Amino acid sequence: MRATMSAGRRLLPVLIVLALASCSSAPPKSDTVTDVKSQANDAQVSGQHYFSLGRYDLALQFFQQSLDQNASVDNVDGVIRSRIAIGQVYLATGQLQAAEDTLSGARTEAKARGNMPLSIDSSISLGELYLRKDDPQEALGILQEVLSMPHLKMTPEQTGVLYHDVGVAWKGTGDMAKALEWLSRSLQNNLTGKLLESAAADYYMIASVHSKQGDFASASANAEQALALDKKIENSPGIAMDLYAMGLIATRRGDSEAAYDYCQRAYETFSTLGDKSGMKKTLTQLIAIAQSLGRTEDAQGYQQALAKVGGQ
Repeated sequence: MRATMSAGRRLLPVLIVLALASCSSAPPKSDTVTDVKSQANDAQVSGQHYFSLGRYDLALQFFQQSLDQNASVDNVDGVIRSRIAIGQVYLATGQLQAAEDTLSGARTEAKARGNMPLSIDSSISLGELYLRKDDPQEALGILQEVLSMPHLKMTPEQTGVLYHDVGVAWKGTGDMAKALEWLSRSLQNNLTGKLLESAAADYYMIASVHSKQGDFASASANAEQALALDKKIENSPGIAMDLYAMGLIATRRGDSEAAYDYCQRAYETFSTLGDKSGMKKTLTQLIAIAQSLGRTEDAQGYQQALAKVGGQ
């Protein structure tokens, strides 16, 4: 990943997985459609829990289980919801083509059924896919389509994610003023609704915009706000990204010692989570910083660690 703050560190929260591959036995068959739908919903919720922890392997299993159970009783809306969740796992794990195929299909089905909530969720997720593909214009087109939907009714969670992603898309086009406008809208929505994880994501991205503008004092202040919120809710993946971002900001403002400390803490957190992507990008930064500080042995140690996790 580029040595810049990530454009989309958090994805739209998912709601829930195939029969669990790790289970020794399949769940008992239900006698009623209602029971099966209830089991599918339980699986969806379990998948969301593991998704929020960054355990995408388990999240996928539960989301697939939910999909199978919904399909078995022809619960079409449930099937679409599960497919959106599966698409988000693919997106989170970098399987972009699989994510695009899954989310595009879910969006088409949701629109055909006139299901506004699922149309919104699938469209926002597809917009995030294009942000990951560094195509902010395509993302902006999809997200603006959501904003223009007639009789639009969104939950506070959906509103926050949509506004956040619109801000990220504007940042990608280079319009920092509009980026800050939409990110500030998202932040206000999320703080009002006490959606702290989403608010932390807003602070993080606002820090990224200020860093891009060269305003490192504002960037640091907002990154610290993100870190404080993520610590408050014990959001380890967010904490790791916040620390990594603060390391990048410190590097850009010329404070190598602070950058070294932040990146070391970020690496430790990524390692605890088993996040190889995070470990790789942080190790790459640590190698460069150690070399700039003349810490040759440290740089060599980080180079060896990078090789072990599949880096160059």
